[in-house]
Amino acid sequence: MLCTQKNEATRAPRVIGFSNYVWNTNLGLAFARRLKKISPRTIIIFGGPHYPLIKDEQEAYLRANREIDLYIIKEGEAAFAKLLSALIDADFDIEQVKRLALPSVHSVDAEGVARLSPAIDRIRDLTEVPSPYLTGRLDEFFDGKLLPIIQTNRGCPFSCTFCVEGISYYNKIYTSAPDKIAAEIDYIGKKMVEVRARGGRNDLFIADSNFGMYKDDISTCQALAKAQDDYQWPEYINVATGKNQKARVLEAARLVRGALRLSGSVQSLDEEVLRNVKRANIAADQLMLLALQSSDVDANSYSEVILGLPGDSKIAHYKTLKTIIEAGFNKVVPYTMMLLPGSEMYAAETVAKYQMDVRYRVLPRCFGSFEMGGIKFAAAEIEEVCVATNTLPYQDYLECRKLHLIVSIFYHDGVFGGLLKILRQMDVSVYRWLELLRDAQVEGPFAEVIAGFERATHEELWPDRSKLEEFIQRPGTIDRYINGELGLNLLFTYKSIAMTRHIKALADLARLTIHEALAERGLLSSKVEAFIDDILLFDCGRMSNLFDGGEGEVSATFRFDIPRFLAAKNDSDIDEFEFGGLKDMRFDLDASQRATIERGLKLFGRDDAGIGRILSKFHITRLLRRPVYSDNTAESAVANAMASTAIHKMAAPINLLDS
Repeated sequence: MLCTQKNEATRAPRVIGFSNYVWNTNLGLAFARRLKKISPRTIIIFGGPHYPLIKDEQEAYLRANREIDLYIIKEGEAAFAKLLSALIDADFDIEQVKRLALPSVHSVDAEGVARLSPAIDRIRDLTEVPSPYLTGRLDEFFDGKLLPIIQTNRGCPFSCTFCVEGISYYNKIYTSAPDKIAAEIDYIGKKMVEVRARGGRNDLFIADSNFGMYKDDISTCQALAKAQDDYQWPEYINVATGKNQKARVLEAARLVRGALRLSGSVQSLDEEVLRNVKRANIAADQLMLLALQSSDVDANSYSEVILGLPGDSKIAHYKTLKTIIEAGFNKVVPYTMMLLPGSEMYAAETVAKYQMDVRYRVLPRCFGSFEMGGIKFAAAEIEEVCVATNTLPYQDYLECRKLHLIVSIFYHDGVFGGLLKILRQMDVSVYRWLELLRDAQVEGPFAEVIAGFERATHEELWPDRSKLEEFIQRPGTIDRYINGELGLNLLFTYKSIAMTRHIKALADLARLTIHEALAERGLLSSKVEAFIDDILLFDCGRMSNLFDGGEGEVSATFRFDIPRFLAAKNDSDIDEFEFGGLKDMRFDLDASQRATIERGLKLFGRDDAGIGRILSKFHITRLLRRPVYSDNTAESAVANAMASTAIHKMAAPINLLDS
């Protein structure tokens, strides 16, 4: 939001600008409507990607939201500057300015004529745009809760129809000068030293769409590596890495010492789906190789997938998940297909062609109660999602979401890393184990978790947007969203419930299904069963009592040296890890882990929703208890060192993203 030059009579701004995204559009419109009532002469300008591409739909949007005087499309800096100059020259006569038909400026004039000018040319040298960091304009936002964000280049060479950057306007890549980027990084690094000293966050967000894919990204990573040396920042870099140029992306990750997680975001691996969404020029095989080579540069990897794309089906989606998991990505991030007004996918003809079942739900954490001019009001952001198509029945959508929860609990971030390793070492499909977990006849408390997730997945979806909007405005409804009764990120919340309340039930189910997976291959023996029992005992010990103070001793007795097994680089017979007796081990939280956990609880809350947010923003393996053998023999000292090394190698930098 930006305000310029106040009207001294009312103290209201002469001009106010709102950025318009899926996560703030209803809030911006609600404030704009109330501002118009208080100060009708204030000129309200919107700009941002949450705006239709088709002219008829653009006109309908402006007529439906008459509080918007002017809308800036596409890239905003130059168009906004020209518009402000025109308003000043016209002494803020808005109708006179509308008649100028400035590039990138859309409006409906007093006579009801829609004026929809074509987009202004993009800025080719981003160095022309003054840095808000180097000019000091962002200093007040280094509060320890917000994270710094930079953009080194703009545009995307790919044409994905579900993305607002998939249109031809954004296909060319334009950059800032390396010197400017390095100066920004150095400036932010100095500020983050102060932030970290106050107990604040220590990360960075890079807003590029394909970071690491271009030559200049290497110089950016060299500047970041220098900041890591000089300022011990950034500890973690949140960014979407490039979809092609694998070798360069790996070099970028190596330079920043694993601080960024490599994203092999395939969305789907089905050829028909990829054709339908125009991803033909993305080398999917290169994305898959990122997972295999990420450990070579000490980086973790994740892959995003989207359920409900045109042509998608349950079989195709499952095949994509299987391929990603068997490739060895540390994490799979599943999304439901979201329809964005600024994307090609949003067109009514596309929705009709694939018979998309579009439903509506409130975006997690994008809601609240507000006050303006003495009037209180509620606002919540609503996303449009596709939950069925002519190839994906709604029931199949629900079944896919159940598998997403199973993957989130049992596969993500290697929480059950020992089980994953023994499966891979014995050449048993990890995906097959996850299938068995999905299909198991679960009883007891974990069955309630699954049932609750399935019920909430269905109930969060509204077929009629107007009825959801009416529901949001009912007295008391917004409080239900704020207190966590509604509007949760369901995957994260139900994962939180499972991991914090039902560890034993998870272990029992994991044991039952991994026995079944091994028995299918004729690989189950009493020795293997004993080894699996020790692995599960180890995993449960590491996960115990993380978010309720971590007090009290956690210990167990082992027949096998599980930390040494986890640290082993080569496949070895499990006999090599047998003690020949019993050894006691305790599981400790060190001071750094306790401080990090407490910081997360303070920032996000101690309820299921808050812990769910921590699980979405932290790499949980970094917070798991550290194993320590209880005796003081030389053998145990060596084993303890191995245990520490094993846990360190499995851990990843903390991902504390935007709160």
